[in-house]
Amino acid sequence: MSRMKLMVGSCFAVVFALLAWGCAGTARNATAPVNAATGQHPAAWIQNHWAEYVKSPDQCRACHGSTADPAAAGGISKVSCFTCHTNGVNHPAGWADPAQHGKAAKLAPSTNPTAMAGFAHCAKCHGTTFSDGLAVSCKSCHTKAPHPGMPWHGTTASLTNHITTDISNAPECYKCHAGGANSTIKPVTPAPAGTAPGCTNATMCHGRDF
Repeated sequence: MSRMKLMVGSCFAVVFALLAWGCAGTARNATAPVNAATGQHPAAWIQNHWAEYVKSPDQCRACHGSTADPAAAGGISKVSCFTCHTNGVNHPAGWADPAQHGKAAKLAPSTNPTAMAGFAHCAKCHGTTFSDGLAVSCKSCHTKAPHPGMPWHGTTASLTNHITTDISNAPECYKCHAGGANSTIKPVTPAPAGTAPGCTNATMCHGRDF
């Protein structure tokens, strides 16, 4: 009986190893690391996999199945991308409409790595300057900046404006607007060196009296 268990266990180990090797072999060719012994990605892979997916989507599909059709997802790994990306891996239909991606970009940056919210999330694929990333340059459409042209400082919901931008996006705005750069509005008294980026603390355009 013990010999039978040993044979069954050995067969299971071989099958598992082949599956792991199948994923690992495909992923290694596209730089997606997989532990051949466990068949799993490294612990921090969820934070980094988006960059590798953009480079070569097929490397994910090889093990995880379809990234567009939930019914065909899972693949040989039995782990569906739709487990986290409930609406699909790519941007939803109509994402090119500024009313969609602009609104999402202005939301609070999310701690959920799969949520499309906040300028920092956009920067993951579009680059720190929104034109030097793996995905299409934002400036191919936004020729003046990552946001519409003036009056970007409109104060009503019917105009393009930044009054609905969550203040936790300030570090991304700071990249272009530190000390009032690229703006006609500048703080009267600059913030002390080392002050964390903020919307009304004179680190960018507005002082405390805004």
